[in-house]
Amino acid sequence: MREDYATLVGLGLSSAELETLGLDRAATAEPPGLMDVYLRRSNKKEDLATLRGHLRDVVLWAQANGLQIRHVWFEQISASKSYVRRREFEKATQAVIDGKSRTLCVWKTDRFDRRGMGAVGRMLDEFDRRHARLVSVSEGLDSAQGGRMVFAILSERARDEAKDIARRVKIGHDSHKAEGRRGTGRPPFGLHSPPGSGKVEPHPGEYATARRLAELLLDKRTTKEAAHQLNEDGYRTRSGATWSPTAVSKLAQSPLFSGMVPVRRRKTDEYGNPLDIWEGYGEPLRNEMGEVIMCGKGVVTPGEWFQIKALITERTDERWSKGKPEAKYLGTGSYRCGRMRDKRGVGVLEPCGGSMSHRGGRYRCEVRQTRGKSICAGVVTLADRIDRAVGQAWIHHVTALEPGDPVVTEMARRWLAFADPEAQAKKDEVQQALEAARRRVKKLEDDFYLYGKMDEERFDELSDGQRAVMESTTAMLEALDAEADLSRLTQADSLCEAWEAADMTDKRVLLKCALGRNGITVRPAARQGDHTPILERLEFDWLSKQDTSTEK
Repeated sequence: MREDYATLVGLGLSSAELETLGLDRAATAEPPGLMDVYLRRSNKKEDLATLRGHLRDVVLWAQANGLQIRHVWFEQISASKSYVRRREFEKATQAVIDGKSRTLCVWKTDRFDRRGMGAVGRMLDEFDRRHARLVSVSEGLDSAQGGRMVFAILSERARDEAKDIARRVKIGHDSHKAEGRRGTGRPPFGLHSPPGSGKVEPHPGEYATARRLAELLLDKRTTKEAAHQLNEDGYRTRSGATWSPTAVSKLAQSPLFSGMVPVRRRKTDEYGNPLDIWEGYGEPLRNEMGEVIMCGKGVVTPGEWFQIKALITERTDERWSKGKPEAKYLGTGSYRCGRMRDKRGVGVLEPCGGSMSHRGGRYRCEVRQTRGKSICAGVVTLADRIDRAVGQAWIHHVTALEPGDPVVTEMARRWLAFADPEAQAKKDEVQQALEAARRRVKKLEDDFYLYGKMDEERFDELSDGQRAVMESTTAMLEALDAEADLSRLTQADSLCEAWEAADMTDKRVLLKCALGRNGITVRPAARQGDHTPILERLEFDWLSKQDTSTEK
């Protein structure tokens, strides 16, 4: 059975067709006689019959050149968006780089990559080092036979075409929204959109729950109270998950929740390139008269939506205006709820694992606080009692470690990064300078090898200069590491002294320096008034030697 059998069947090829194409069995040749194939379509509207035609052309080319197809990679994803990760494309190129085959074949260059000659050129460099090649069947190109320059030109043309596609799509979306169409994506919970309409209307199976949520908020219940009530009443989200305050807030603040056309701003990277991340929940689109543009009937009216949004905003502003309180408790961020619950909904009990926050002198399970007791009964324990016990446990654990133990060294390294921020900032600055120099060298190599923008003498001069910068910054980093005085902290006694002298903020850091990823699990008391020593209810995930080797 071929590894790509499911992909080939998904393309609509029958068993008889697979046999005719020679794709009914696994390839048996050595890597030089093998070829990987990459097929792509941007969306489901593109006919699979066309892709099958592309594959037949590729098979004929392989047979004519005495090659066997090792694997057919296929994905449905846009290549015009630089922020979209194409996993099948990565697997196809990695298969060639790993030496599983020596040829990567595509039907046409624009079906392969639209990021331009820089991306394609770097990949071809890797292929050349491995005596591999890229082939475009329909264009008759072979990178091993003088086709690199043509690949570069065609990939640049494909990149320009991608920009044109993105521009046309944006204009289309903006025009549709101005005409009262909702835009792309799935409508929020409680609503659905008839195919092709661009409008929203109540969802038969979700509207009642969504309206109940809205009524709770209009009744001036907080998002947390609304989430608790929905969970207690047995309501679930579209995915079957329990409601959280965040889910309630996000749903209620979407303009589409009231049938208004939303406007959201896309975030960009440091160079202004768009990312697949959007800011906030969006605001309603307005026409030139300042009136909101509707795209159907929502769960709430526009008036109700503005009322709910004002209530949520008021509470948020009030919470932020109080400022961040001074640290008083040790376990914030380290304690985890150990109450057993059915986390996956399959009848298997597991520790909750939710973080525990302090309130009123007690630590409480955050899952219990945000999603309600119907989801997790939670754990509650006196803060002073558990903090005192954990402090003693920390001291006993550290003093039991051998001098020179890598765990002690790693704890000291973590603490020094916190206790001496100036030195850490200097190290970060030097590290950034080193990374910048590496990027400049890479750009120089692209300008010289790919684009031919400079002669060899100028390239050697500039690249030698940047490599000298890299050597000096590397030496500086090594010197800073040598200057870091870890010796005073690599003894358990010194760490204990640091603990005794530390305020609560520093003690939090020292505790985390000694803990692994899972922190401290707090199991519930057997009953009210249980006198079991608190340490017997705690499970510590102390930093291990294995952790020190993976975190450096």
